[in-house]
Amino acid sequence: MPLGRLCMVVHGPFPPDPRVSRAVAVAIAEGWEVDVLATRQPGQPVVERVDGARVLRLPIVHRWGAGARATVREYLGFTVLASARVARLMARRRYDVVHIHTPPDFLVVSALLPRLLGARVVLDIHDLSPDMFAMRFGGRRGSRFADRVLRRLERLAARFADEVLTVHEPYRRELAARGVPPDKITVVMNTVDERLLPPARTPRREDDFRVVYQGTITPPYGVHLVVEAVARIEPEMQLEIYGDGDSLGTIRSLAESLGVADRVRFSGRFLPQAEALDRIQLASVGVIPNLPTPLNRFALSTKLFEYVALGIPVVCADLPTIREHFGESELLFFRAGNADALTTALLEIRREPEAAARRAAAALRRYEGYRWARHASRYAEVLDRLGRRPAGER
Repeated sequence: MPLGRLCMVVHGPFPPDPRVSRAVAVAIAEGWEVDVLATRQPGQPVVERVDGARVLRLPIVHRWGAGARATVREYLGFTVLASARVARLMARRRYDVVHIHTPPDFLVVSALLPRLLGARVVLDIHDLSPDMFAMRFGGRRGSRFADRVLRRLERLAARFADEVLTVHEPYRRELAARGVPPDKITVVMNTVDERLLPPARTPRREDDFRVVYQGTITPPYGVHLVVEAVARIEPEMQLEIYGDGDSLGTIRSLAESLGVADRVRFSGRFLPQAEALDRIQLASVGVIPNLPTPLNRFALSTKLFEYVALGIPVVCADLPTIREHFGESELLFFRAGNADALTTALLEIRREPEAAARRAAAALRRYEGYRWARHASRYAEVLDRLGRRPAGER
């Protein structure tokens, strides 16, 4: 018999979301039976078993870069369908825990019926919804009203949930400042499931200088800066971009217009995490080019931990949350949003490989405190706590 039944709801494709995948793996290892409700991308089956979990895909396609109205329709449509599907499943499956991955925060309503029937609810805040909205649509008509509504929804969703997870300490502090009870929040960081790390390969040749970017390609993440910087540097510097997003076409066009299309390679899609890690492991440098937006002040992306875990030197935008977790002896920082500063940093890595290797080694030592095993244990403890809590206890 399973330890319990767990339903995860995520507005996005599954796989490849690494955070959801890691949580699923922990739950299954702990003995839980897991269902995942996700969006359905072209070519994906409606029902599939993935790494021990049953994945149920709803007829909503997640579209990158949609306008505000289209985004709201997509979020609302998925929430309505997810609520109906979870309610039907609850009649047969009797979930013990429902784990909601945000955004949007109002997706938590899909756990309403299970909550009324005694299930416990985990609200997993990947990003702050009001800040995400401001990053994409701030300054437009009605944006201030939307911000107030989203902040209210954030508080209500957290109040409804039994436990709130988030990705790092600065988010925990911010959520507490916004009215979420601090004792309700657990930090489970977006670090690397080290079982996916590839075996070590022959070290790269010193004359083979590979710059890599791995992740979402969207304007606030500053991928254009990397293309601009590489275009200013000698021809032997190659750029590899692994991922997808609403700016993929724009970035391709930029590479062509700058005359470096032959030096920039695109995967054109999100790769399974193990495959992506294998491709980037011998890179000369990994880049975190996030722009200095309000949301990015909290940025601490999974790709940073991937680069560090693989021993890849990192050039990183100088932003507060990253600074809180790594120092100048571990990462090479550049002024966020500045292509000239990024160019200078890449050239420094190229010209001083021994210093770059020392920083990479120091970053790996710092990473010891962030390893996934610690945070997997925290999530397992949350599930255990909720699974043992008597019905009706708050």
